[in-house]
Amino acid sequence: MTQTLEAKVSKKTKKSIQIEISRENFEAFCDAIGFYRKEFLEALEASERDHRAGRVTKRQSLRDLIE
Repeated sequence: MTQTLEAKVSKKTKKSIQIEISRENFEAFCDAIGFYRKEFLEALEASERDHRAGRVTKRQSLRDLIE
């Protein structure tokens, strides 16, 4: 079943779009893309441990990860 999430564009520039959504729609969005999955939360925790330990690399884009 597909759910439509309502959002309002509040600011638009050449490089970005700022949108506003309700808390309920944000929760549904996070659930739909997997932010509440156990695997994602474990990966996030591991990332935070690496950051605290100083094992970080500065990146300009996530595309750098596939190169």
